Amino acid sequence: MKITTITPLALLLCIGSSAFAQPAASLAAVGYTGPGFPLPVAPGQVVTLFFYGVAPFADGQLRFAQATNVPLPTTLAGLSVHIAQQPLSFPIFAVRQQNECDQDLAGNLGCLLTSIRVQVPIELLATTEMILNVNGQTSRGFAVQPIADNSHVLTSCDVSWDIRFTTSCSRLLFHADGNAVSESDPARRGETIIVYAFGLGQTSPRVPNGAAPSGAIFKDFAGHPRVRARFLSYLSTELTAIPRAFSQEDADDPGSPIAFAGLTPGQVGLYQLNIPVPQTLQPQAPCSKVVLGNMALHITTSQGTESIAFCLQP
Repeated sequence: MKITTITPLALLLCIGSSAFAQPAASLAAVGYTGPGFPLPVAPGQVVTLFFYGVAPFADGQLRFAQATNVPLPTTLAGLSVHIAQQPLSFPIFAVRQQNECDQDLAGNLGCLLTSIRVQVPIELLATTEMILNVNGQTSRGFAVQPIADNSHVLTSCDVSWDIRFTTSCSRLLFHADGNAVSESDPARRGETIIVYAFGLGQTSPRVPNGAAPSGAIFKDFAGHPRVRARFLSYLSTELTAIPRAFSQEDADDPGSPIAFAGLTPGQVGLYQLNIPVPQTLQPQAPCSKVVLGNMALHITTSQGTESIAFCLQP
């Protein structure tokens, strides 16, 4: 089967250095929501770490740095992240530092938000502490807890790496040609659409940290799927979204078949699900300037369900 890929995501970030014996870094959040400790992550998951208190370079300049080759580096622009008391480092996609206060940074590192997009090491198997290293100086530890999967379907904000809390982000579906499913380019019955996601856990064979695989499937996908896909009727307009009510029949539904589930070739830590659209689907209404979505695809893992509203051609 041909496995469709998309253009690698643009991942920008930045760094800082500190003159203190220990950086005054404070971890604000990791992943896609607000912080809580220990931080739940899946082995191999791609996440963004958000720190306050990391100083800029000695000349006061804020830097942006991005990895350009695979395997990904474990140190980028003076920053690295590792597991406490273990020679286990996080591959880094990029680093970005920004001044959130719109004022002189002198003596006020609390205004600097440093974002580091990393891949969680595959070998992370037990709750432990994560350490930030700033130009050779280590921070205090931050507790992390590995879980089997921590699914996050790719959104419009992930593609552009927009981390502003005010931005409205939409989960995305793609055609086999790599174009996003949209009102002007809806999905069609019988075609295979693609969901991209982070944090779906171990694969077979195991892919080295920071590497871009040629192809790897879920370790227990055959016969024991860790993920389920279901199509449900849905109607989304500019004013309201009306999903079909869940029923016991939905709960018992084994879902739609998934043609492929595994890592995306040529990408680091990016998973894909190839899902055929059933010929029997019939939307309530065609998409238009008023109807923004007429069908929903639910992706369910051990951590819950993510719903993706999309347009299906009648």
